[in-house]
Amino acid sequence: MRSSERLDADSVLRRYAEIRPRLPAARFPPRTQEVSSLADIAGEFDVFVLDGYGVLNVGANPVPGAAERVAKLRAAGKRILVLTNGATYAPARTVARYARLGIPLTPAEVVSSRDALDRGLEGRRELFWGFAATAESEIADLAPRGILLGDDRADHDAAEGFALLSTGDWSDQRHETMAASLAARPRPVLVGNPDLAAPREDGLSPEPGLYAHDLADRTGCAPEFYGKPFANAFALVAERLGPGVPPRRIAMVGDTPWTDILGGAAMGWRTVLVHNHGLMRGKDPDDIWQSSGIRPDFLARTT
Repeated sequence: MRSSERLDADSVLRRYAEIRPRLPAARFPPRTQEVSSLADIAGEFDVFVLDGYGVLNVGANPVPGAAERVAKLRAAGKRILVLTNGATYAPARTVARYARLGIPLTPAEVVSSRDALDRGLEGRRELFWGFAATAESEIADLAPRGILLGDDRADHDAAEGFALLSTGDWSDQRHETMAASLAARPRPVLVGNPDLAAPREDGLSPEPGLYAHDLADRTGCAPEFYGKPFANAFALVAERLGPGVPPRRIAMVGDTPWTDILGGAAMGWRTVLVHNHGLMRGKDPDDIWQSSGIRPDFLARTT
């Protein structure tokens, strides 16, 4: 599948169910409270940790009312952080992107799965890493000897490890080349975006996690995942927050049960699923709770 092709939500939901054993364990509330927006529960929390896609934006467009909601939460004295699995861009570009959407953030208020991967590369930067990424991904910031992988099998074979950041320039052909190279010679596979799909203006795009789990199924490799729902990304948020914030006063707000809700619950935070703009749009949430066992504390129609 080329990265320009779109996925259907049902197939993504089925795939999340299939790979559930590879994801963290967590405890969930016995029931979910439905609310209209984050405004209804602002008094419940001191910190709002917001996903990007499906909460603040859909593709390049803002979620209606999201900028205004963030501004009102700030005015009410709430701390705002964004925790995104978007790994394509370096932090400064991510901050600039949200500014263009009318959501001003400081660099300290944005944590990405790329940041978690960056930490995971410590002690291994000098390896010859082959990246699934784009020309705008600034891979030299992560690994000075990194190379952008294309269709040439020789480049895949030369890599001492693979890092999956972005599907912006990826394709079935490149994925098959990586899979064949990896099967012939096992090497580390680092995944800077565990998402299977992301909401765009015209549907759901395939993301690095989708390809990484296929590699695991076909080659027996054990990818190292960096980002939601894994603890490495949430630990970075906890570092930014510092001590003294009770976990139940932190809200993880996202659009995907298997990443945002699962990861937030594993931290002991309370969770809010926004279901009108992302993966869950048009789906019956009760079906998801029943099939996955993953249940948020709150279900919000919009941000």
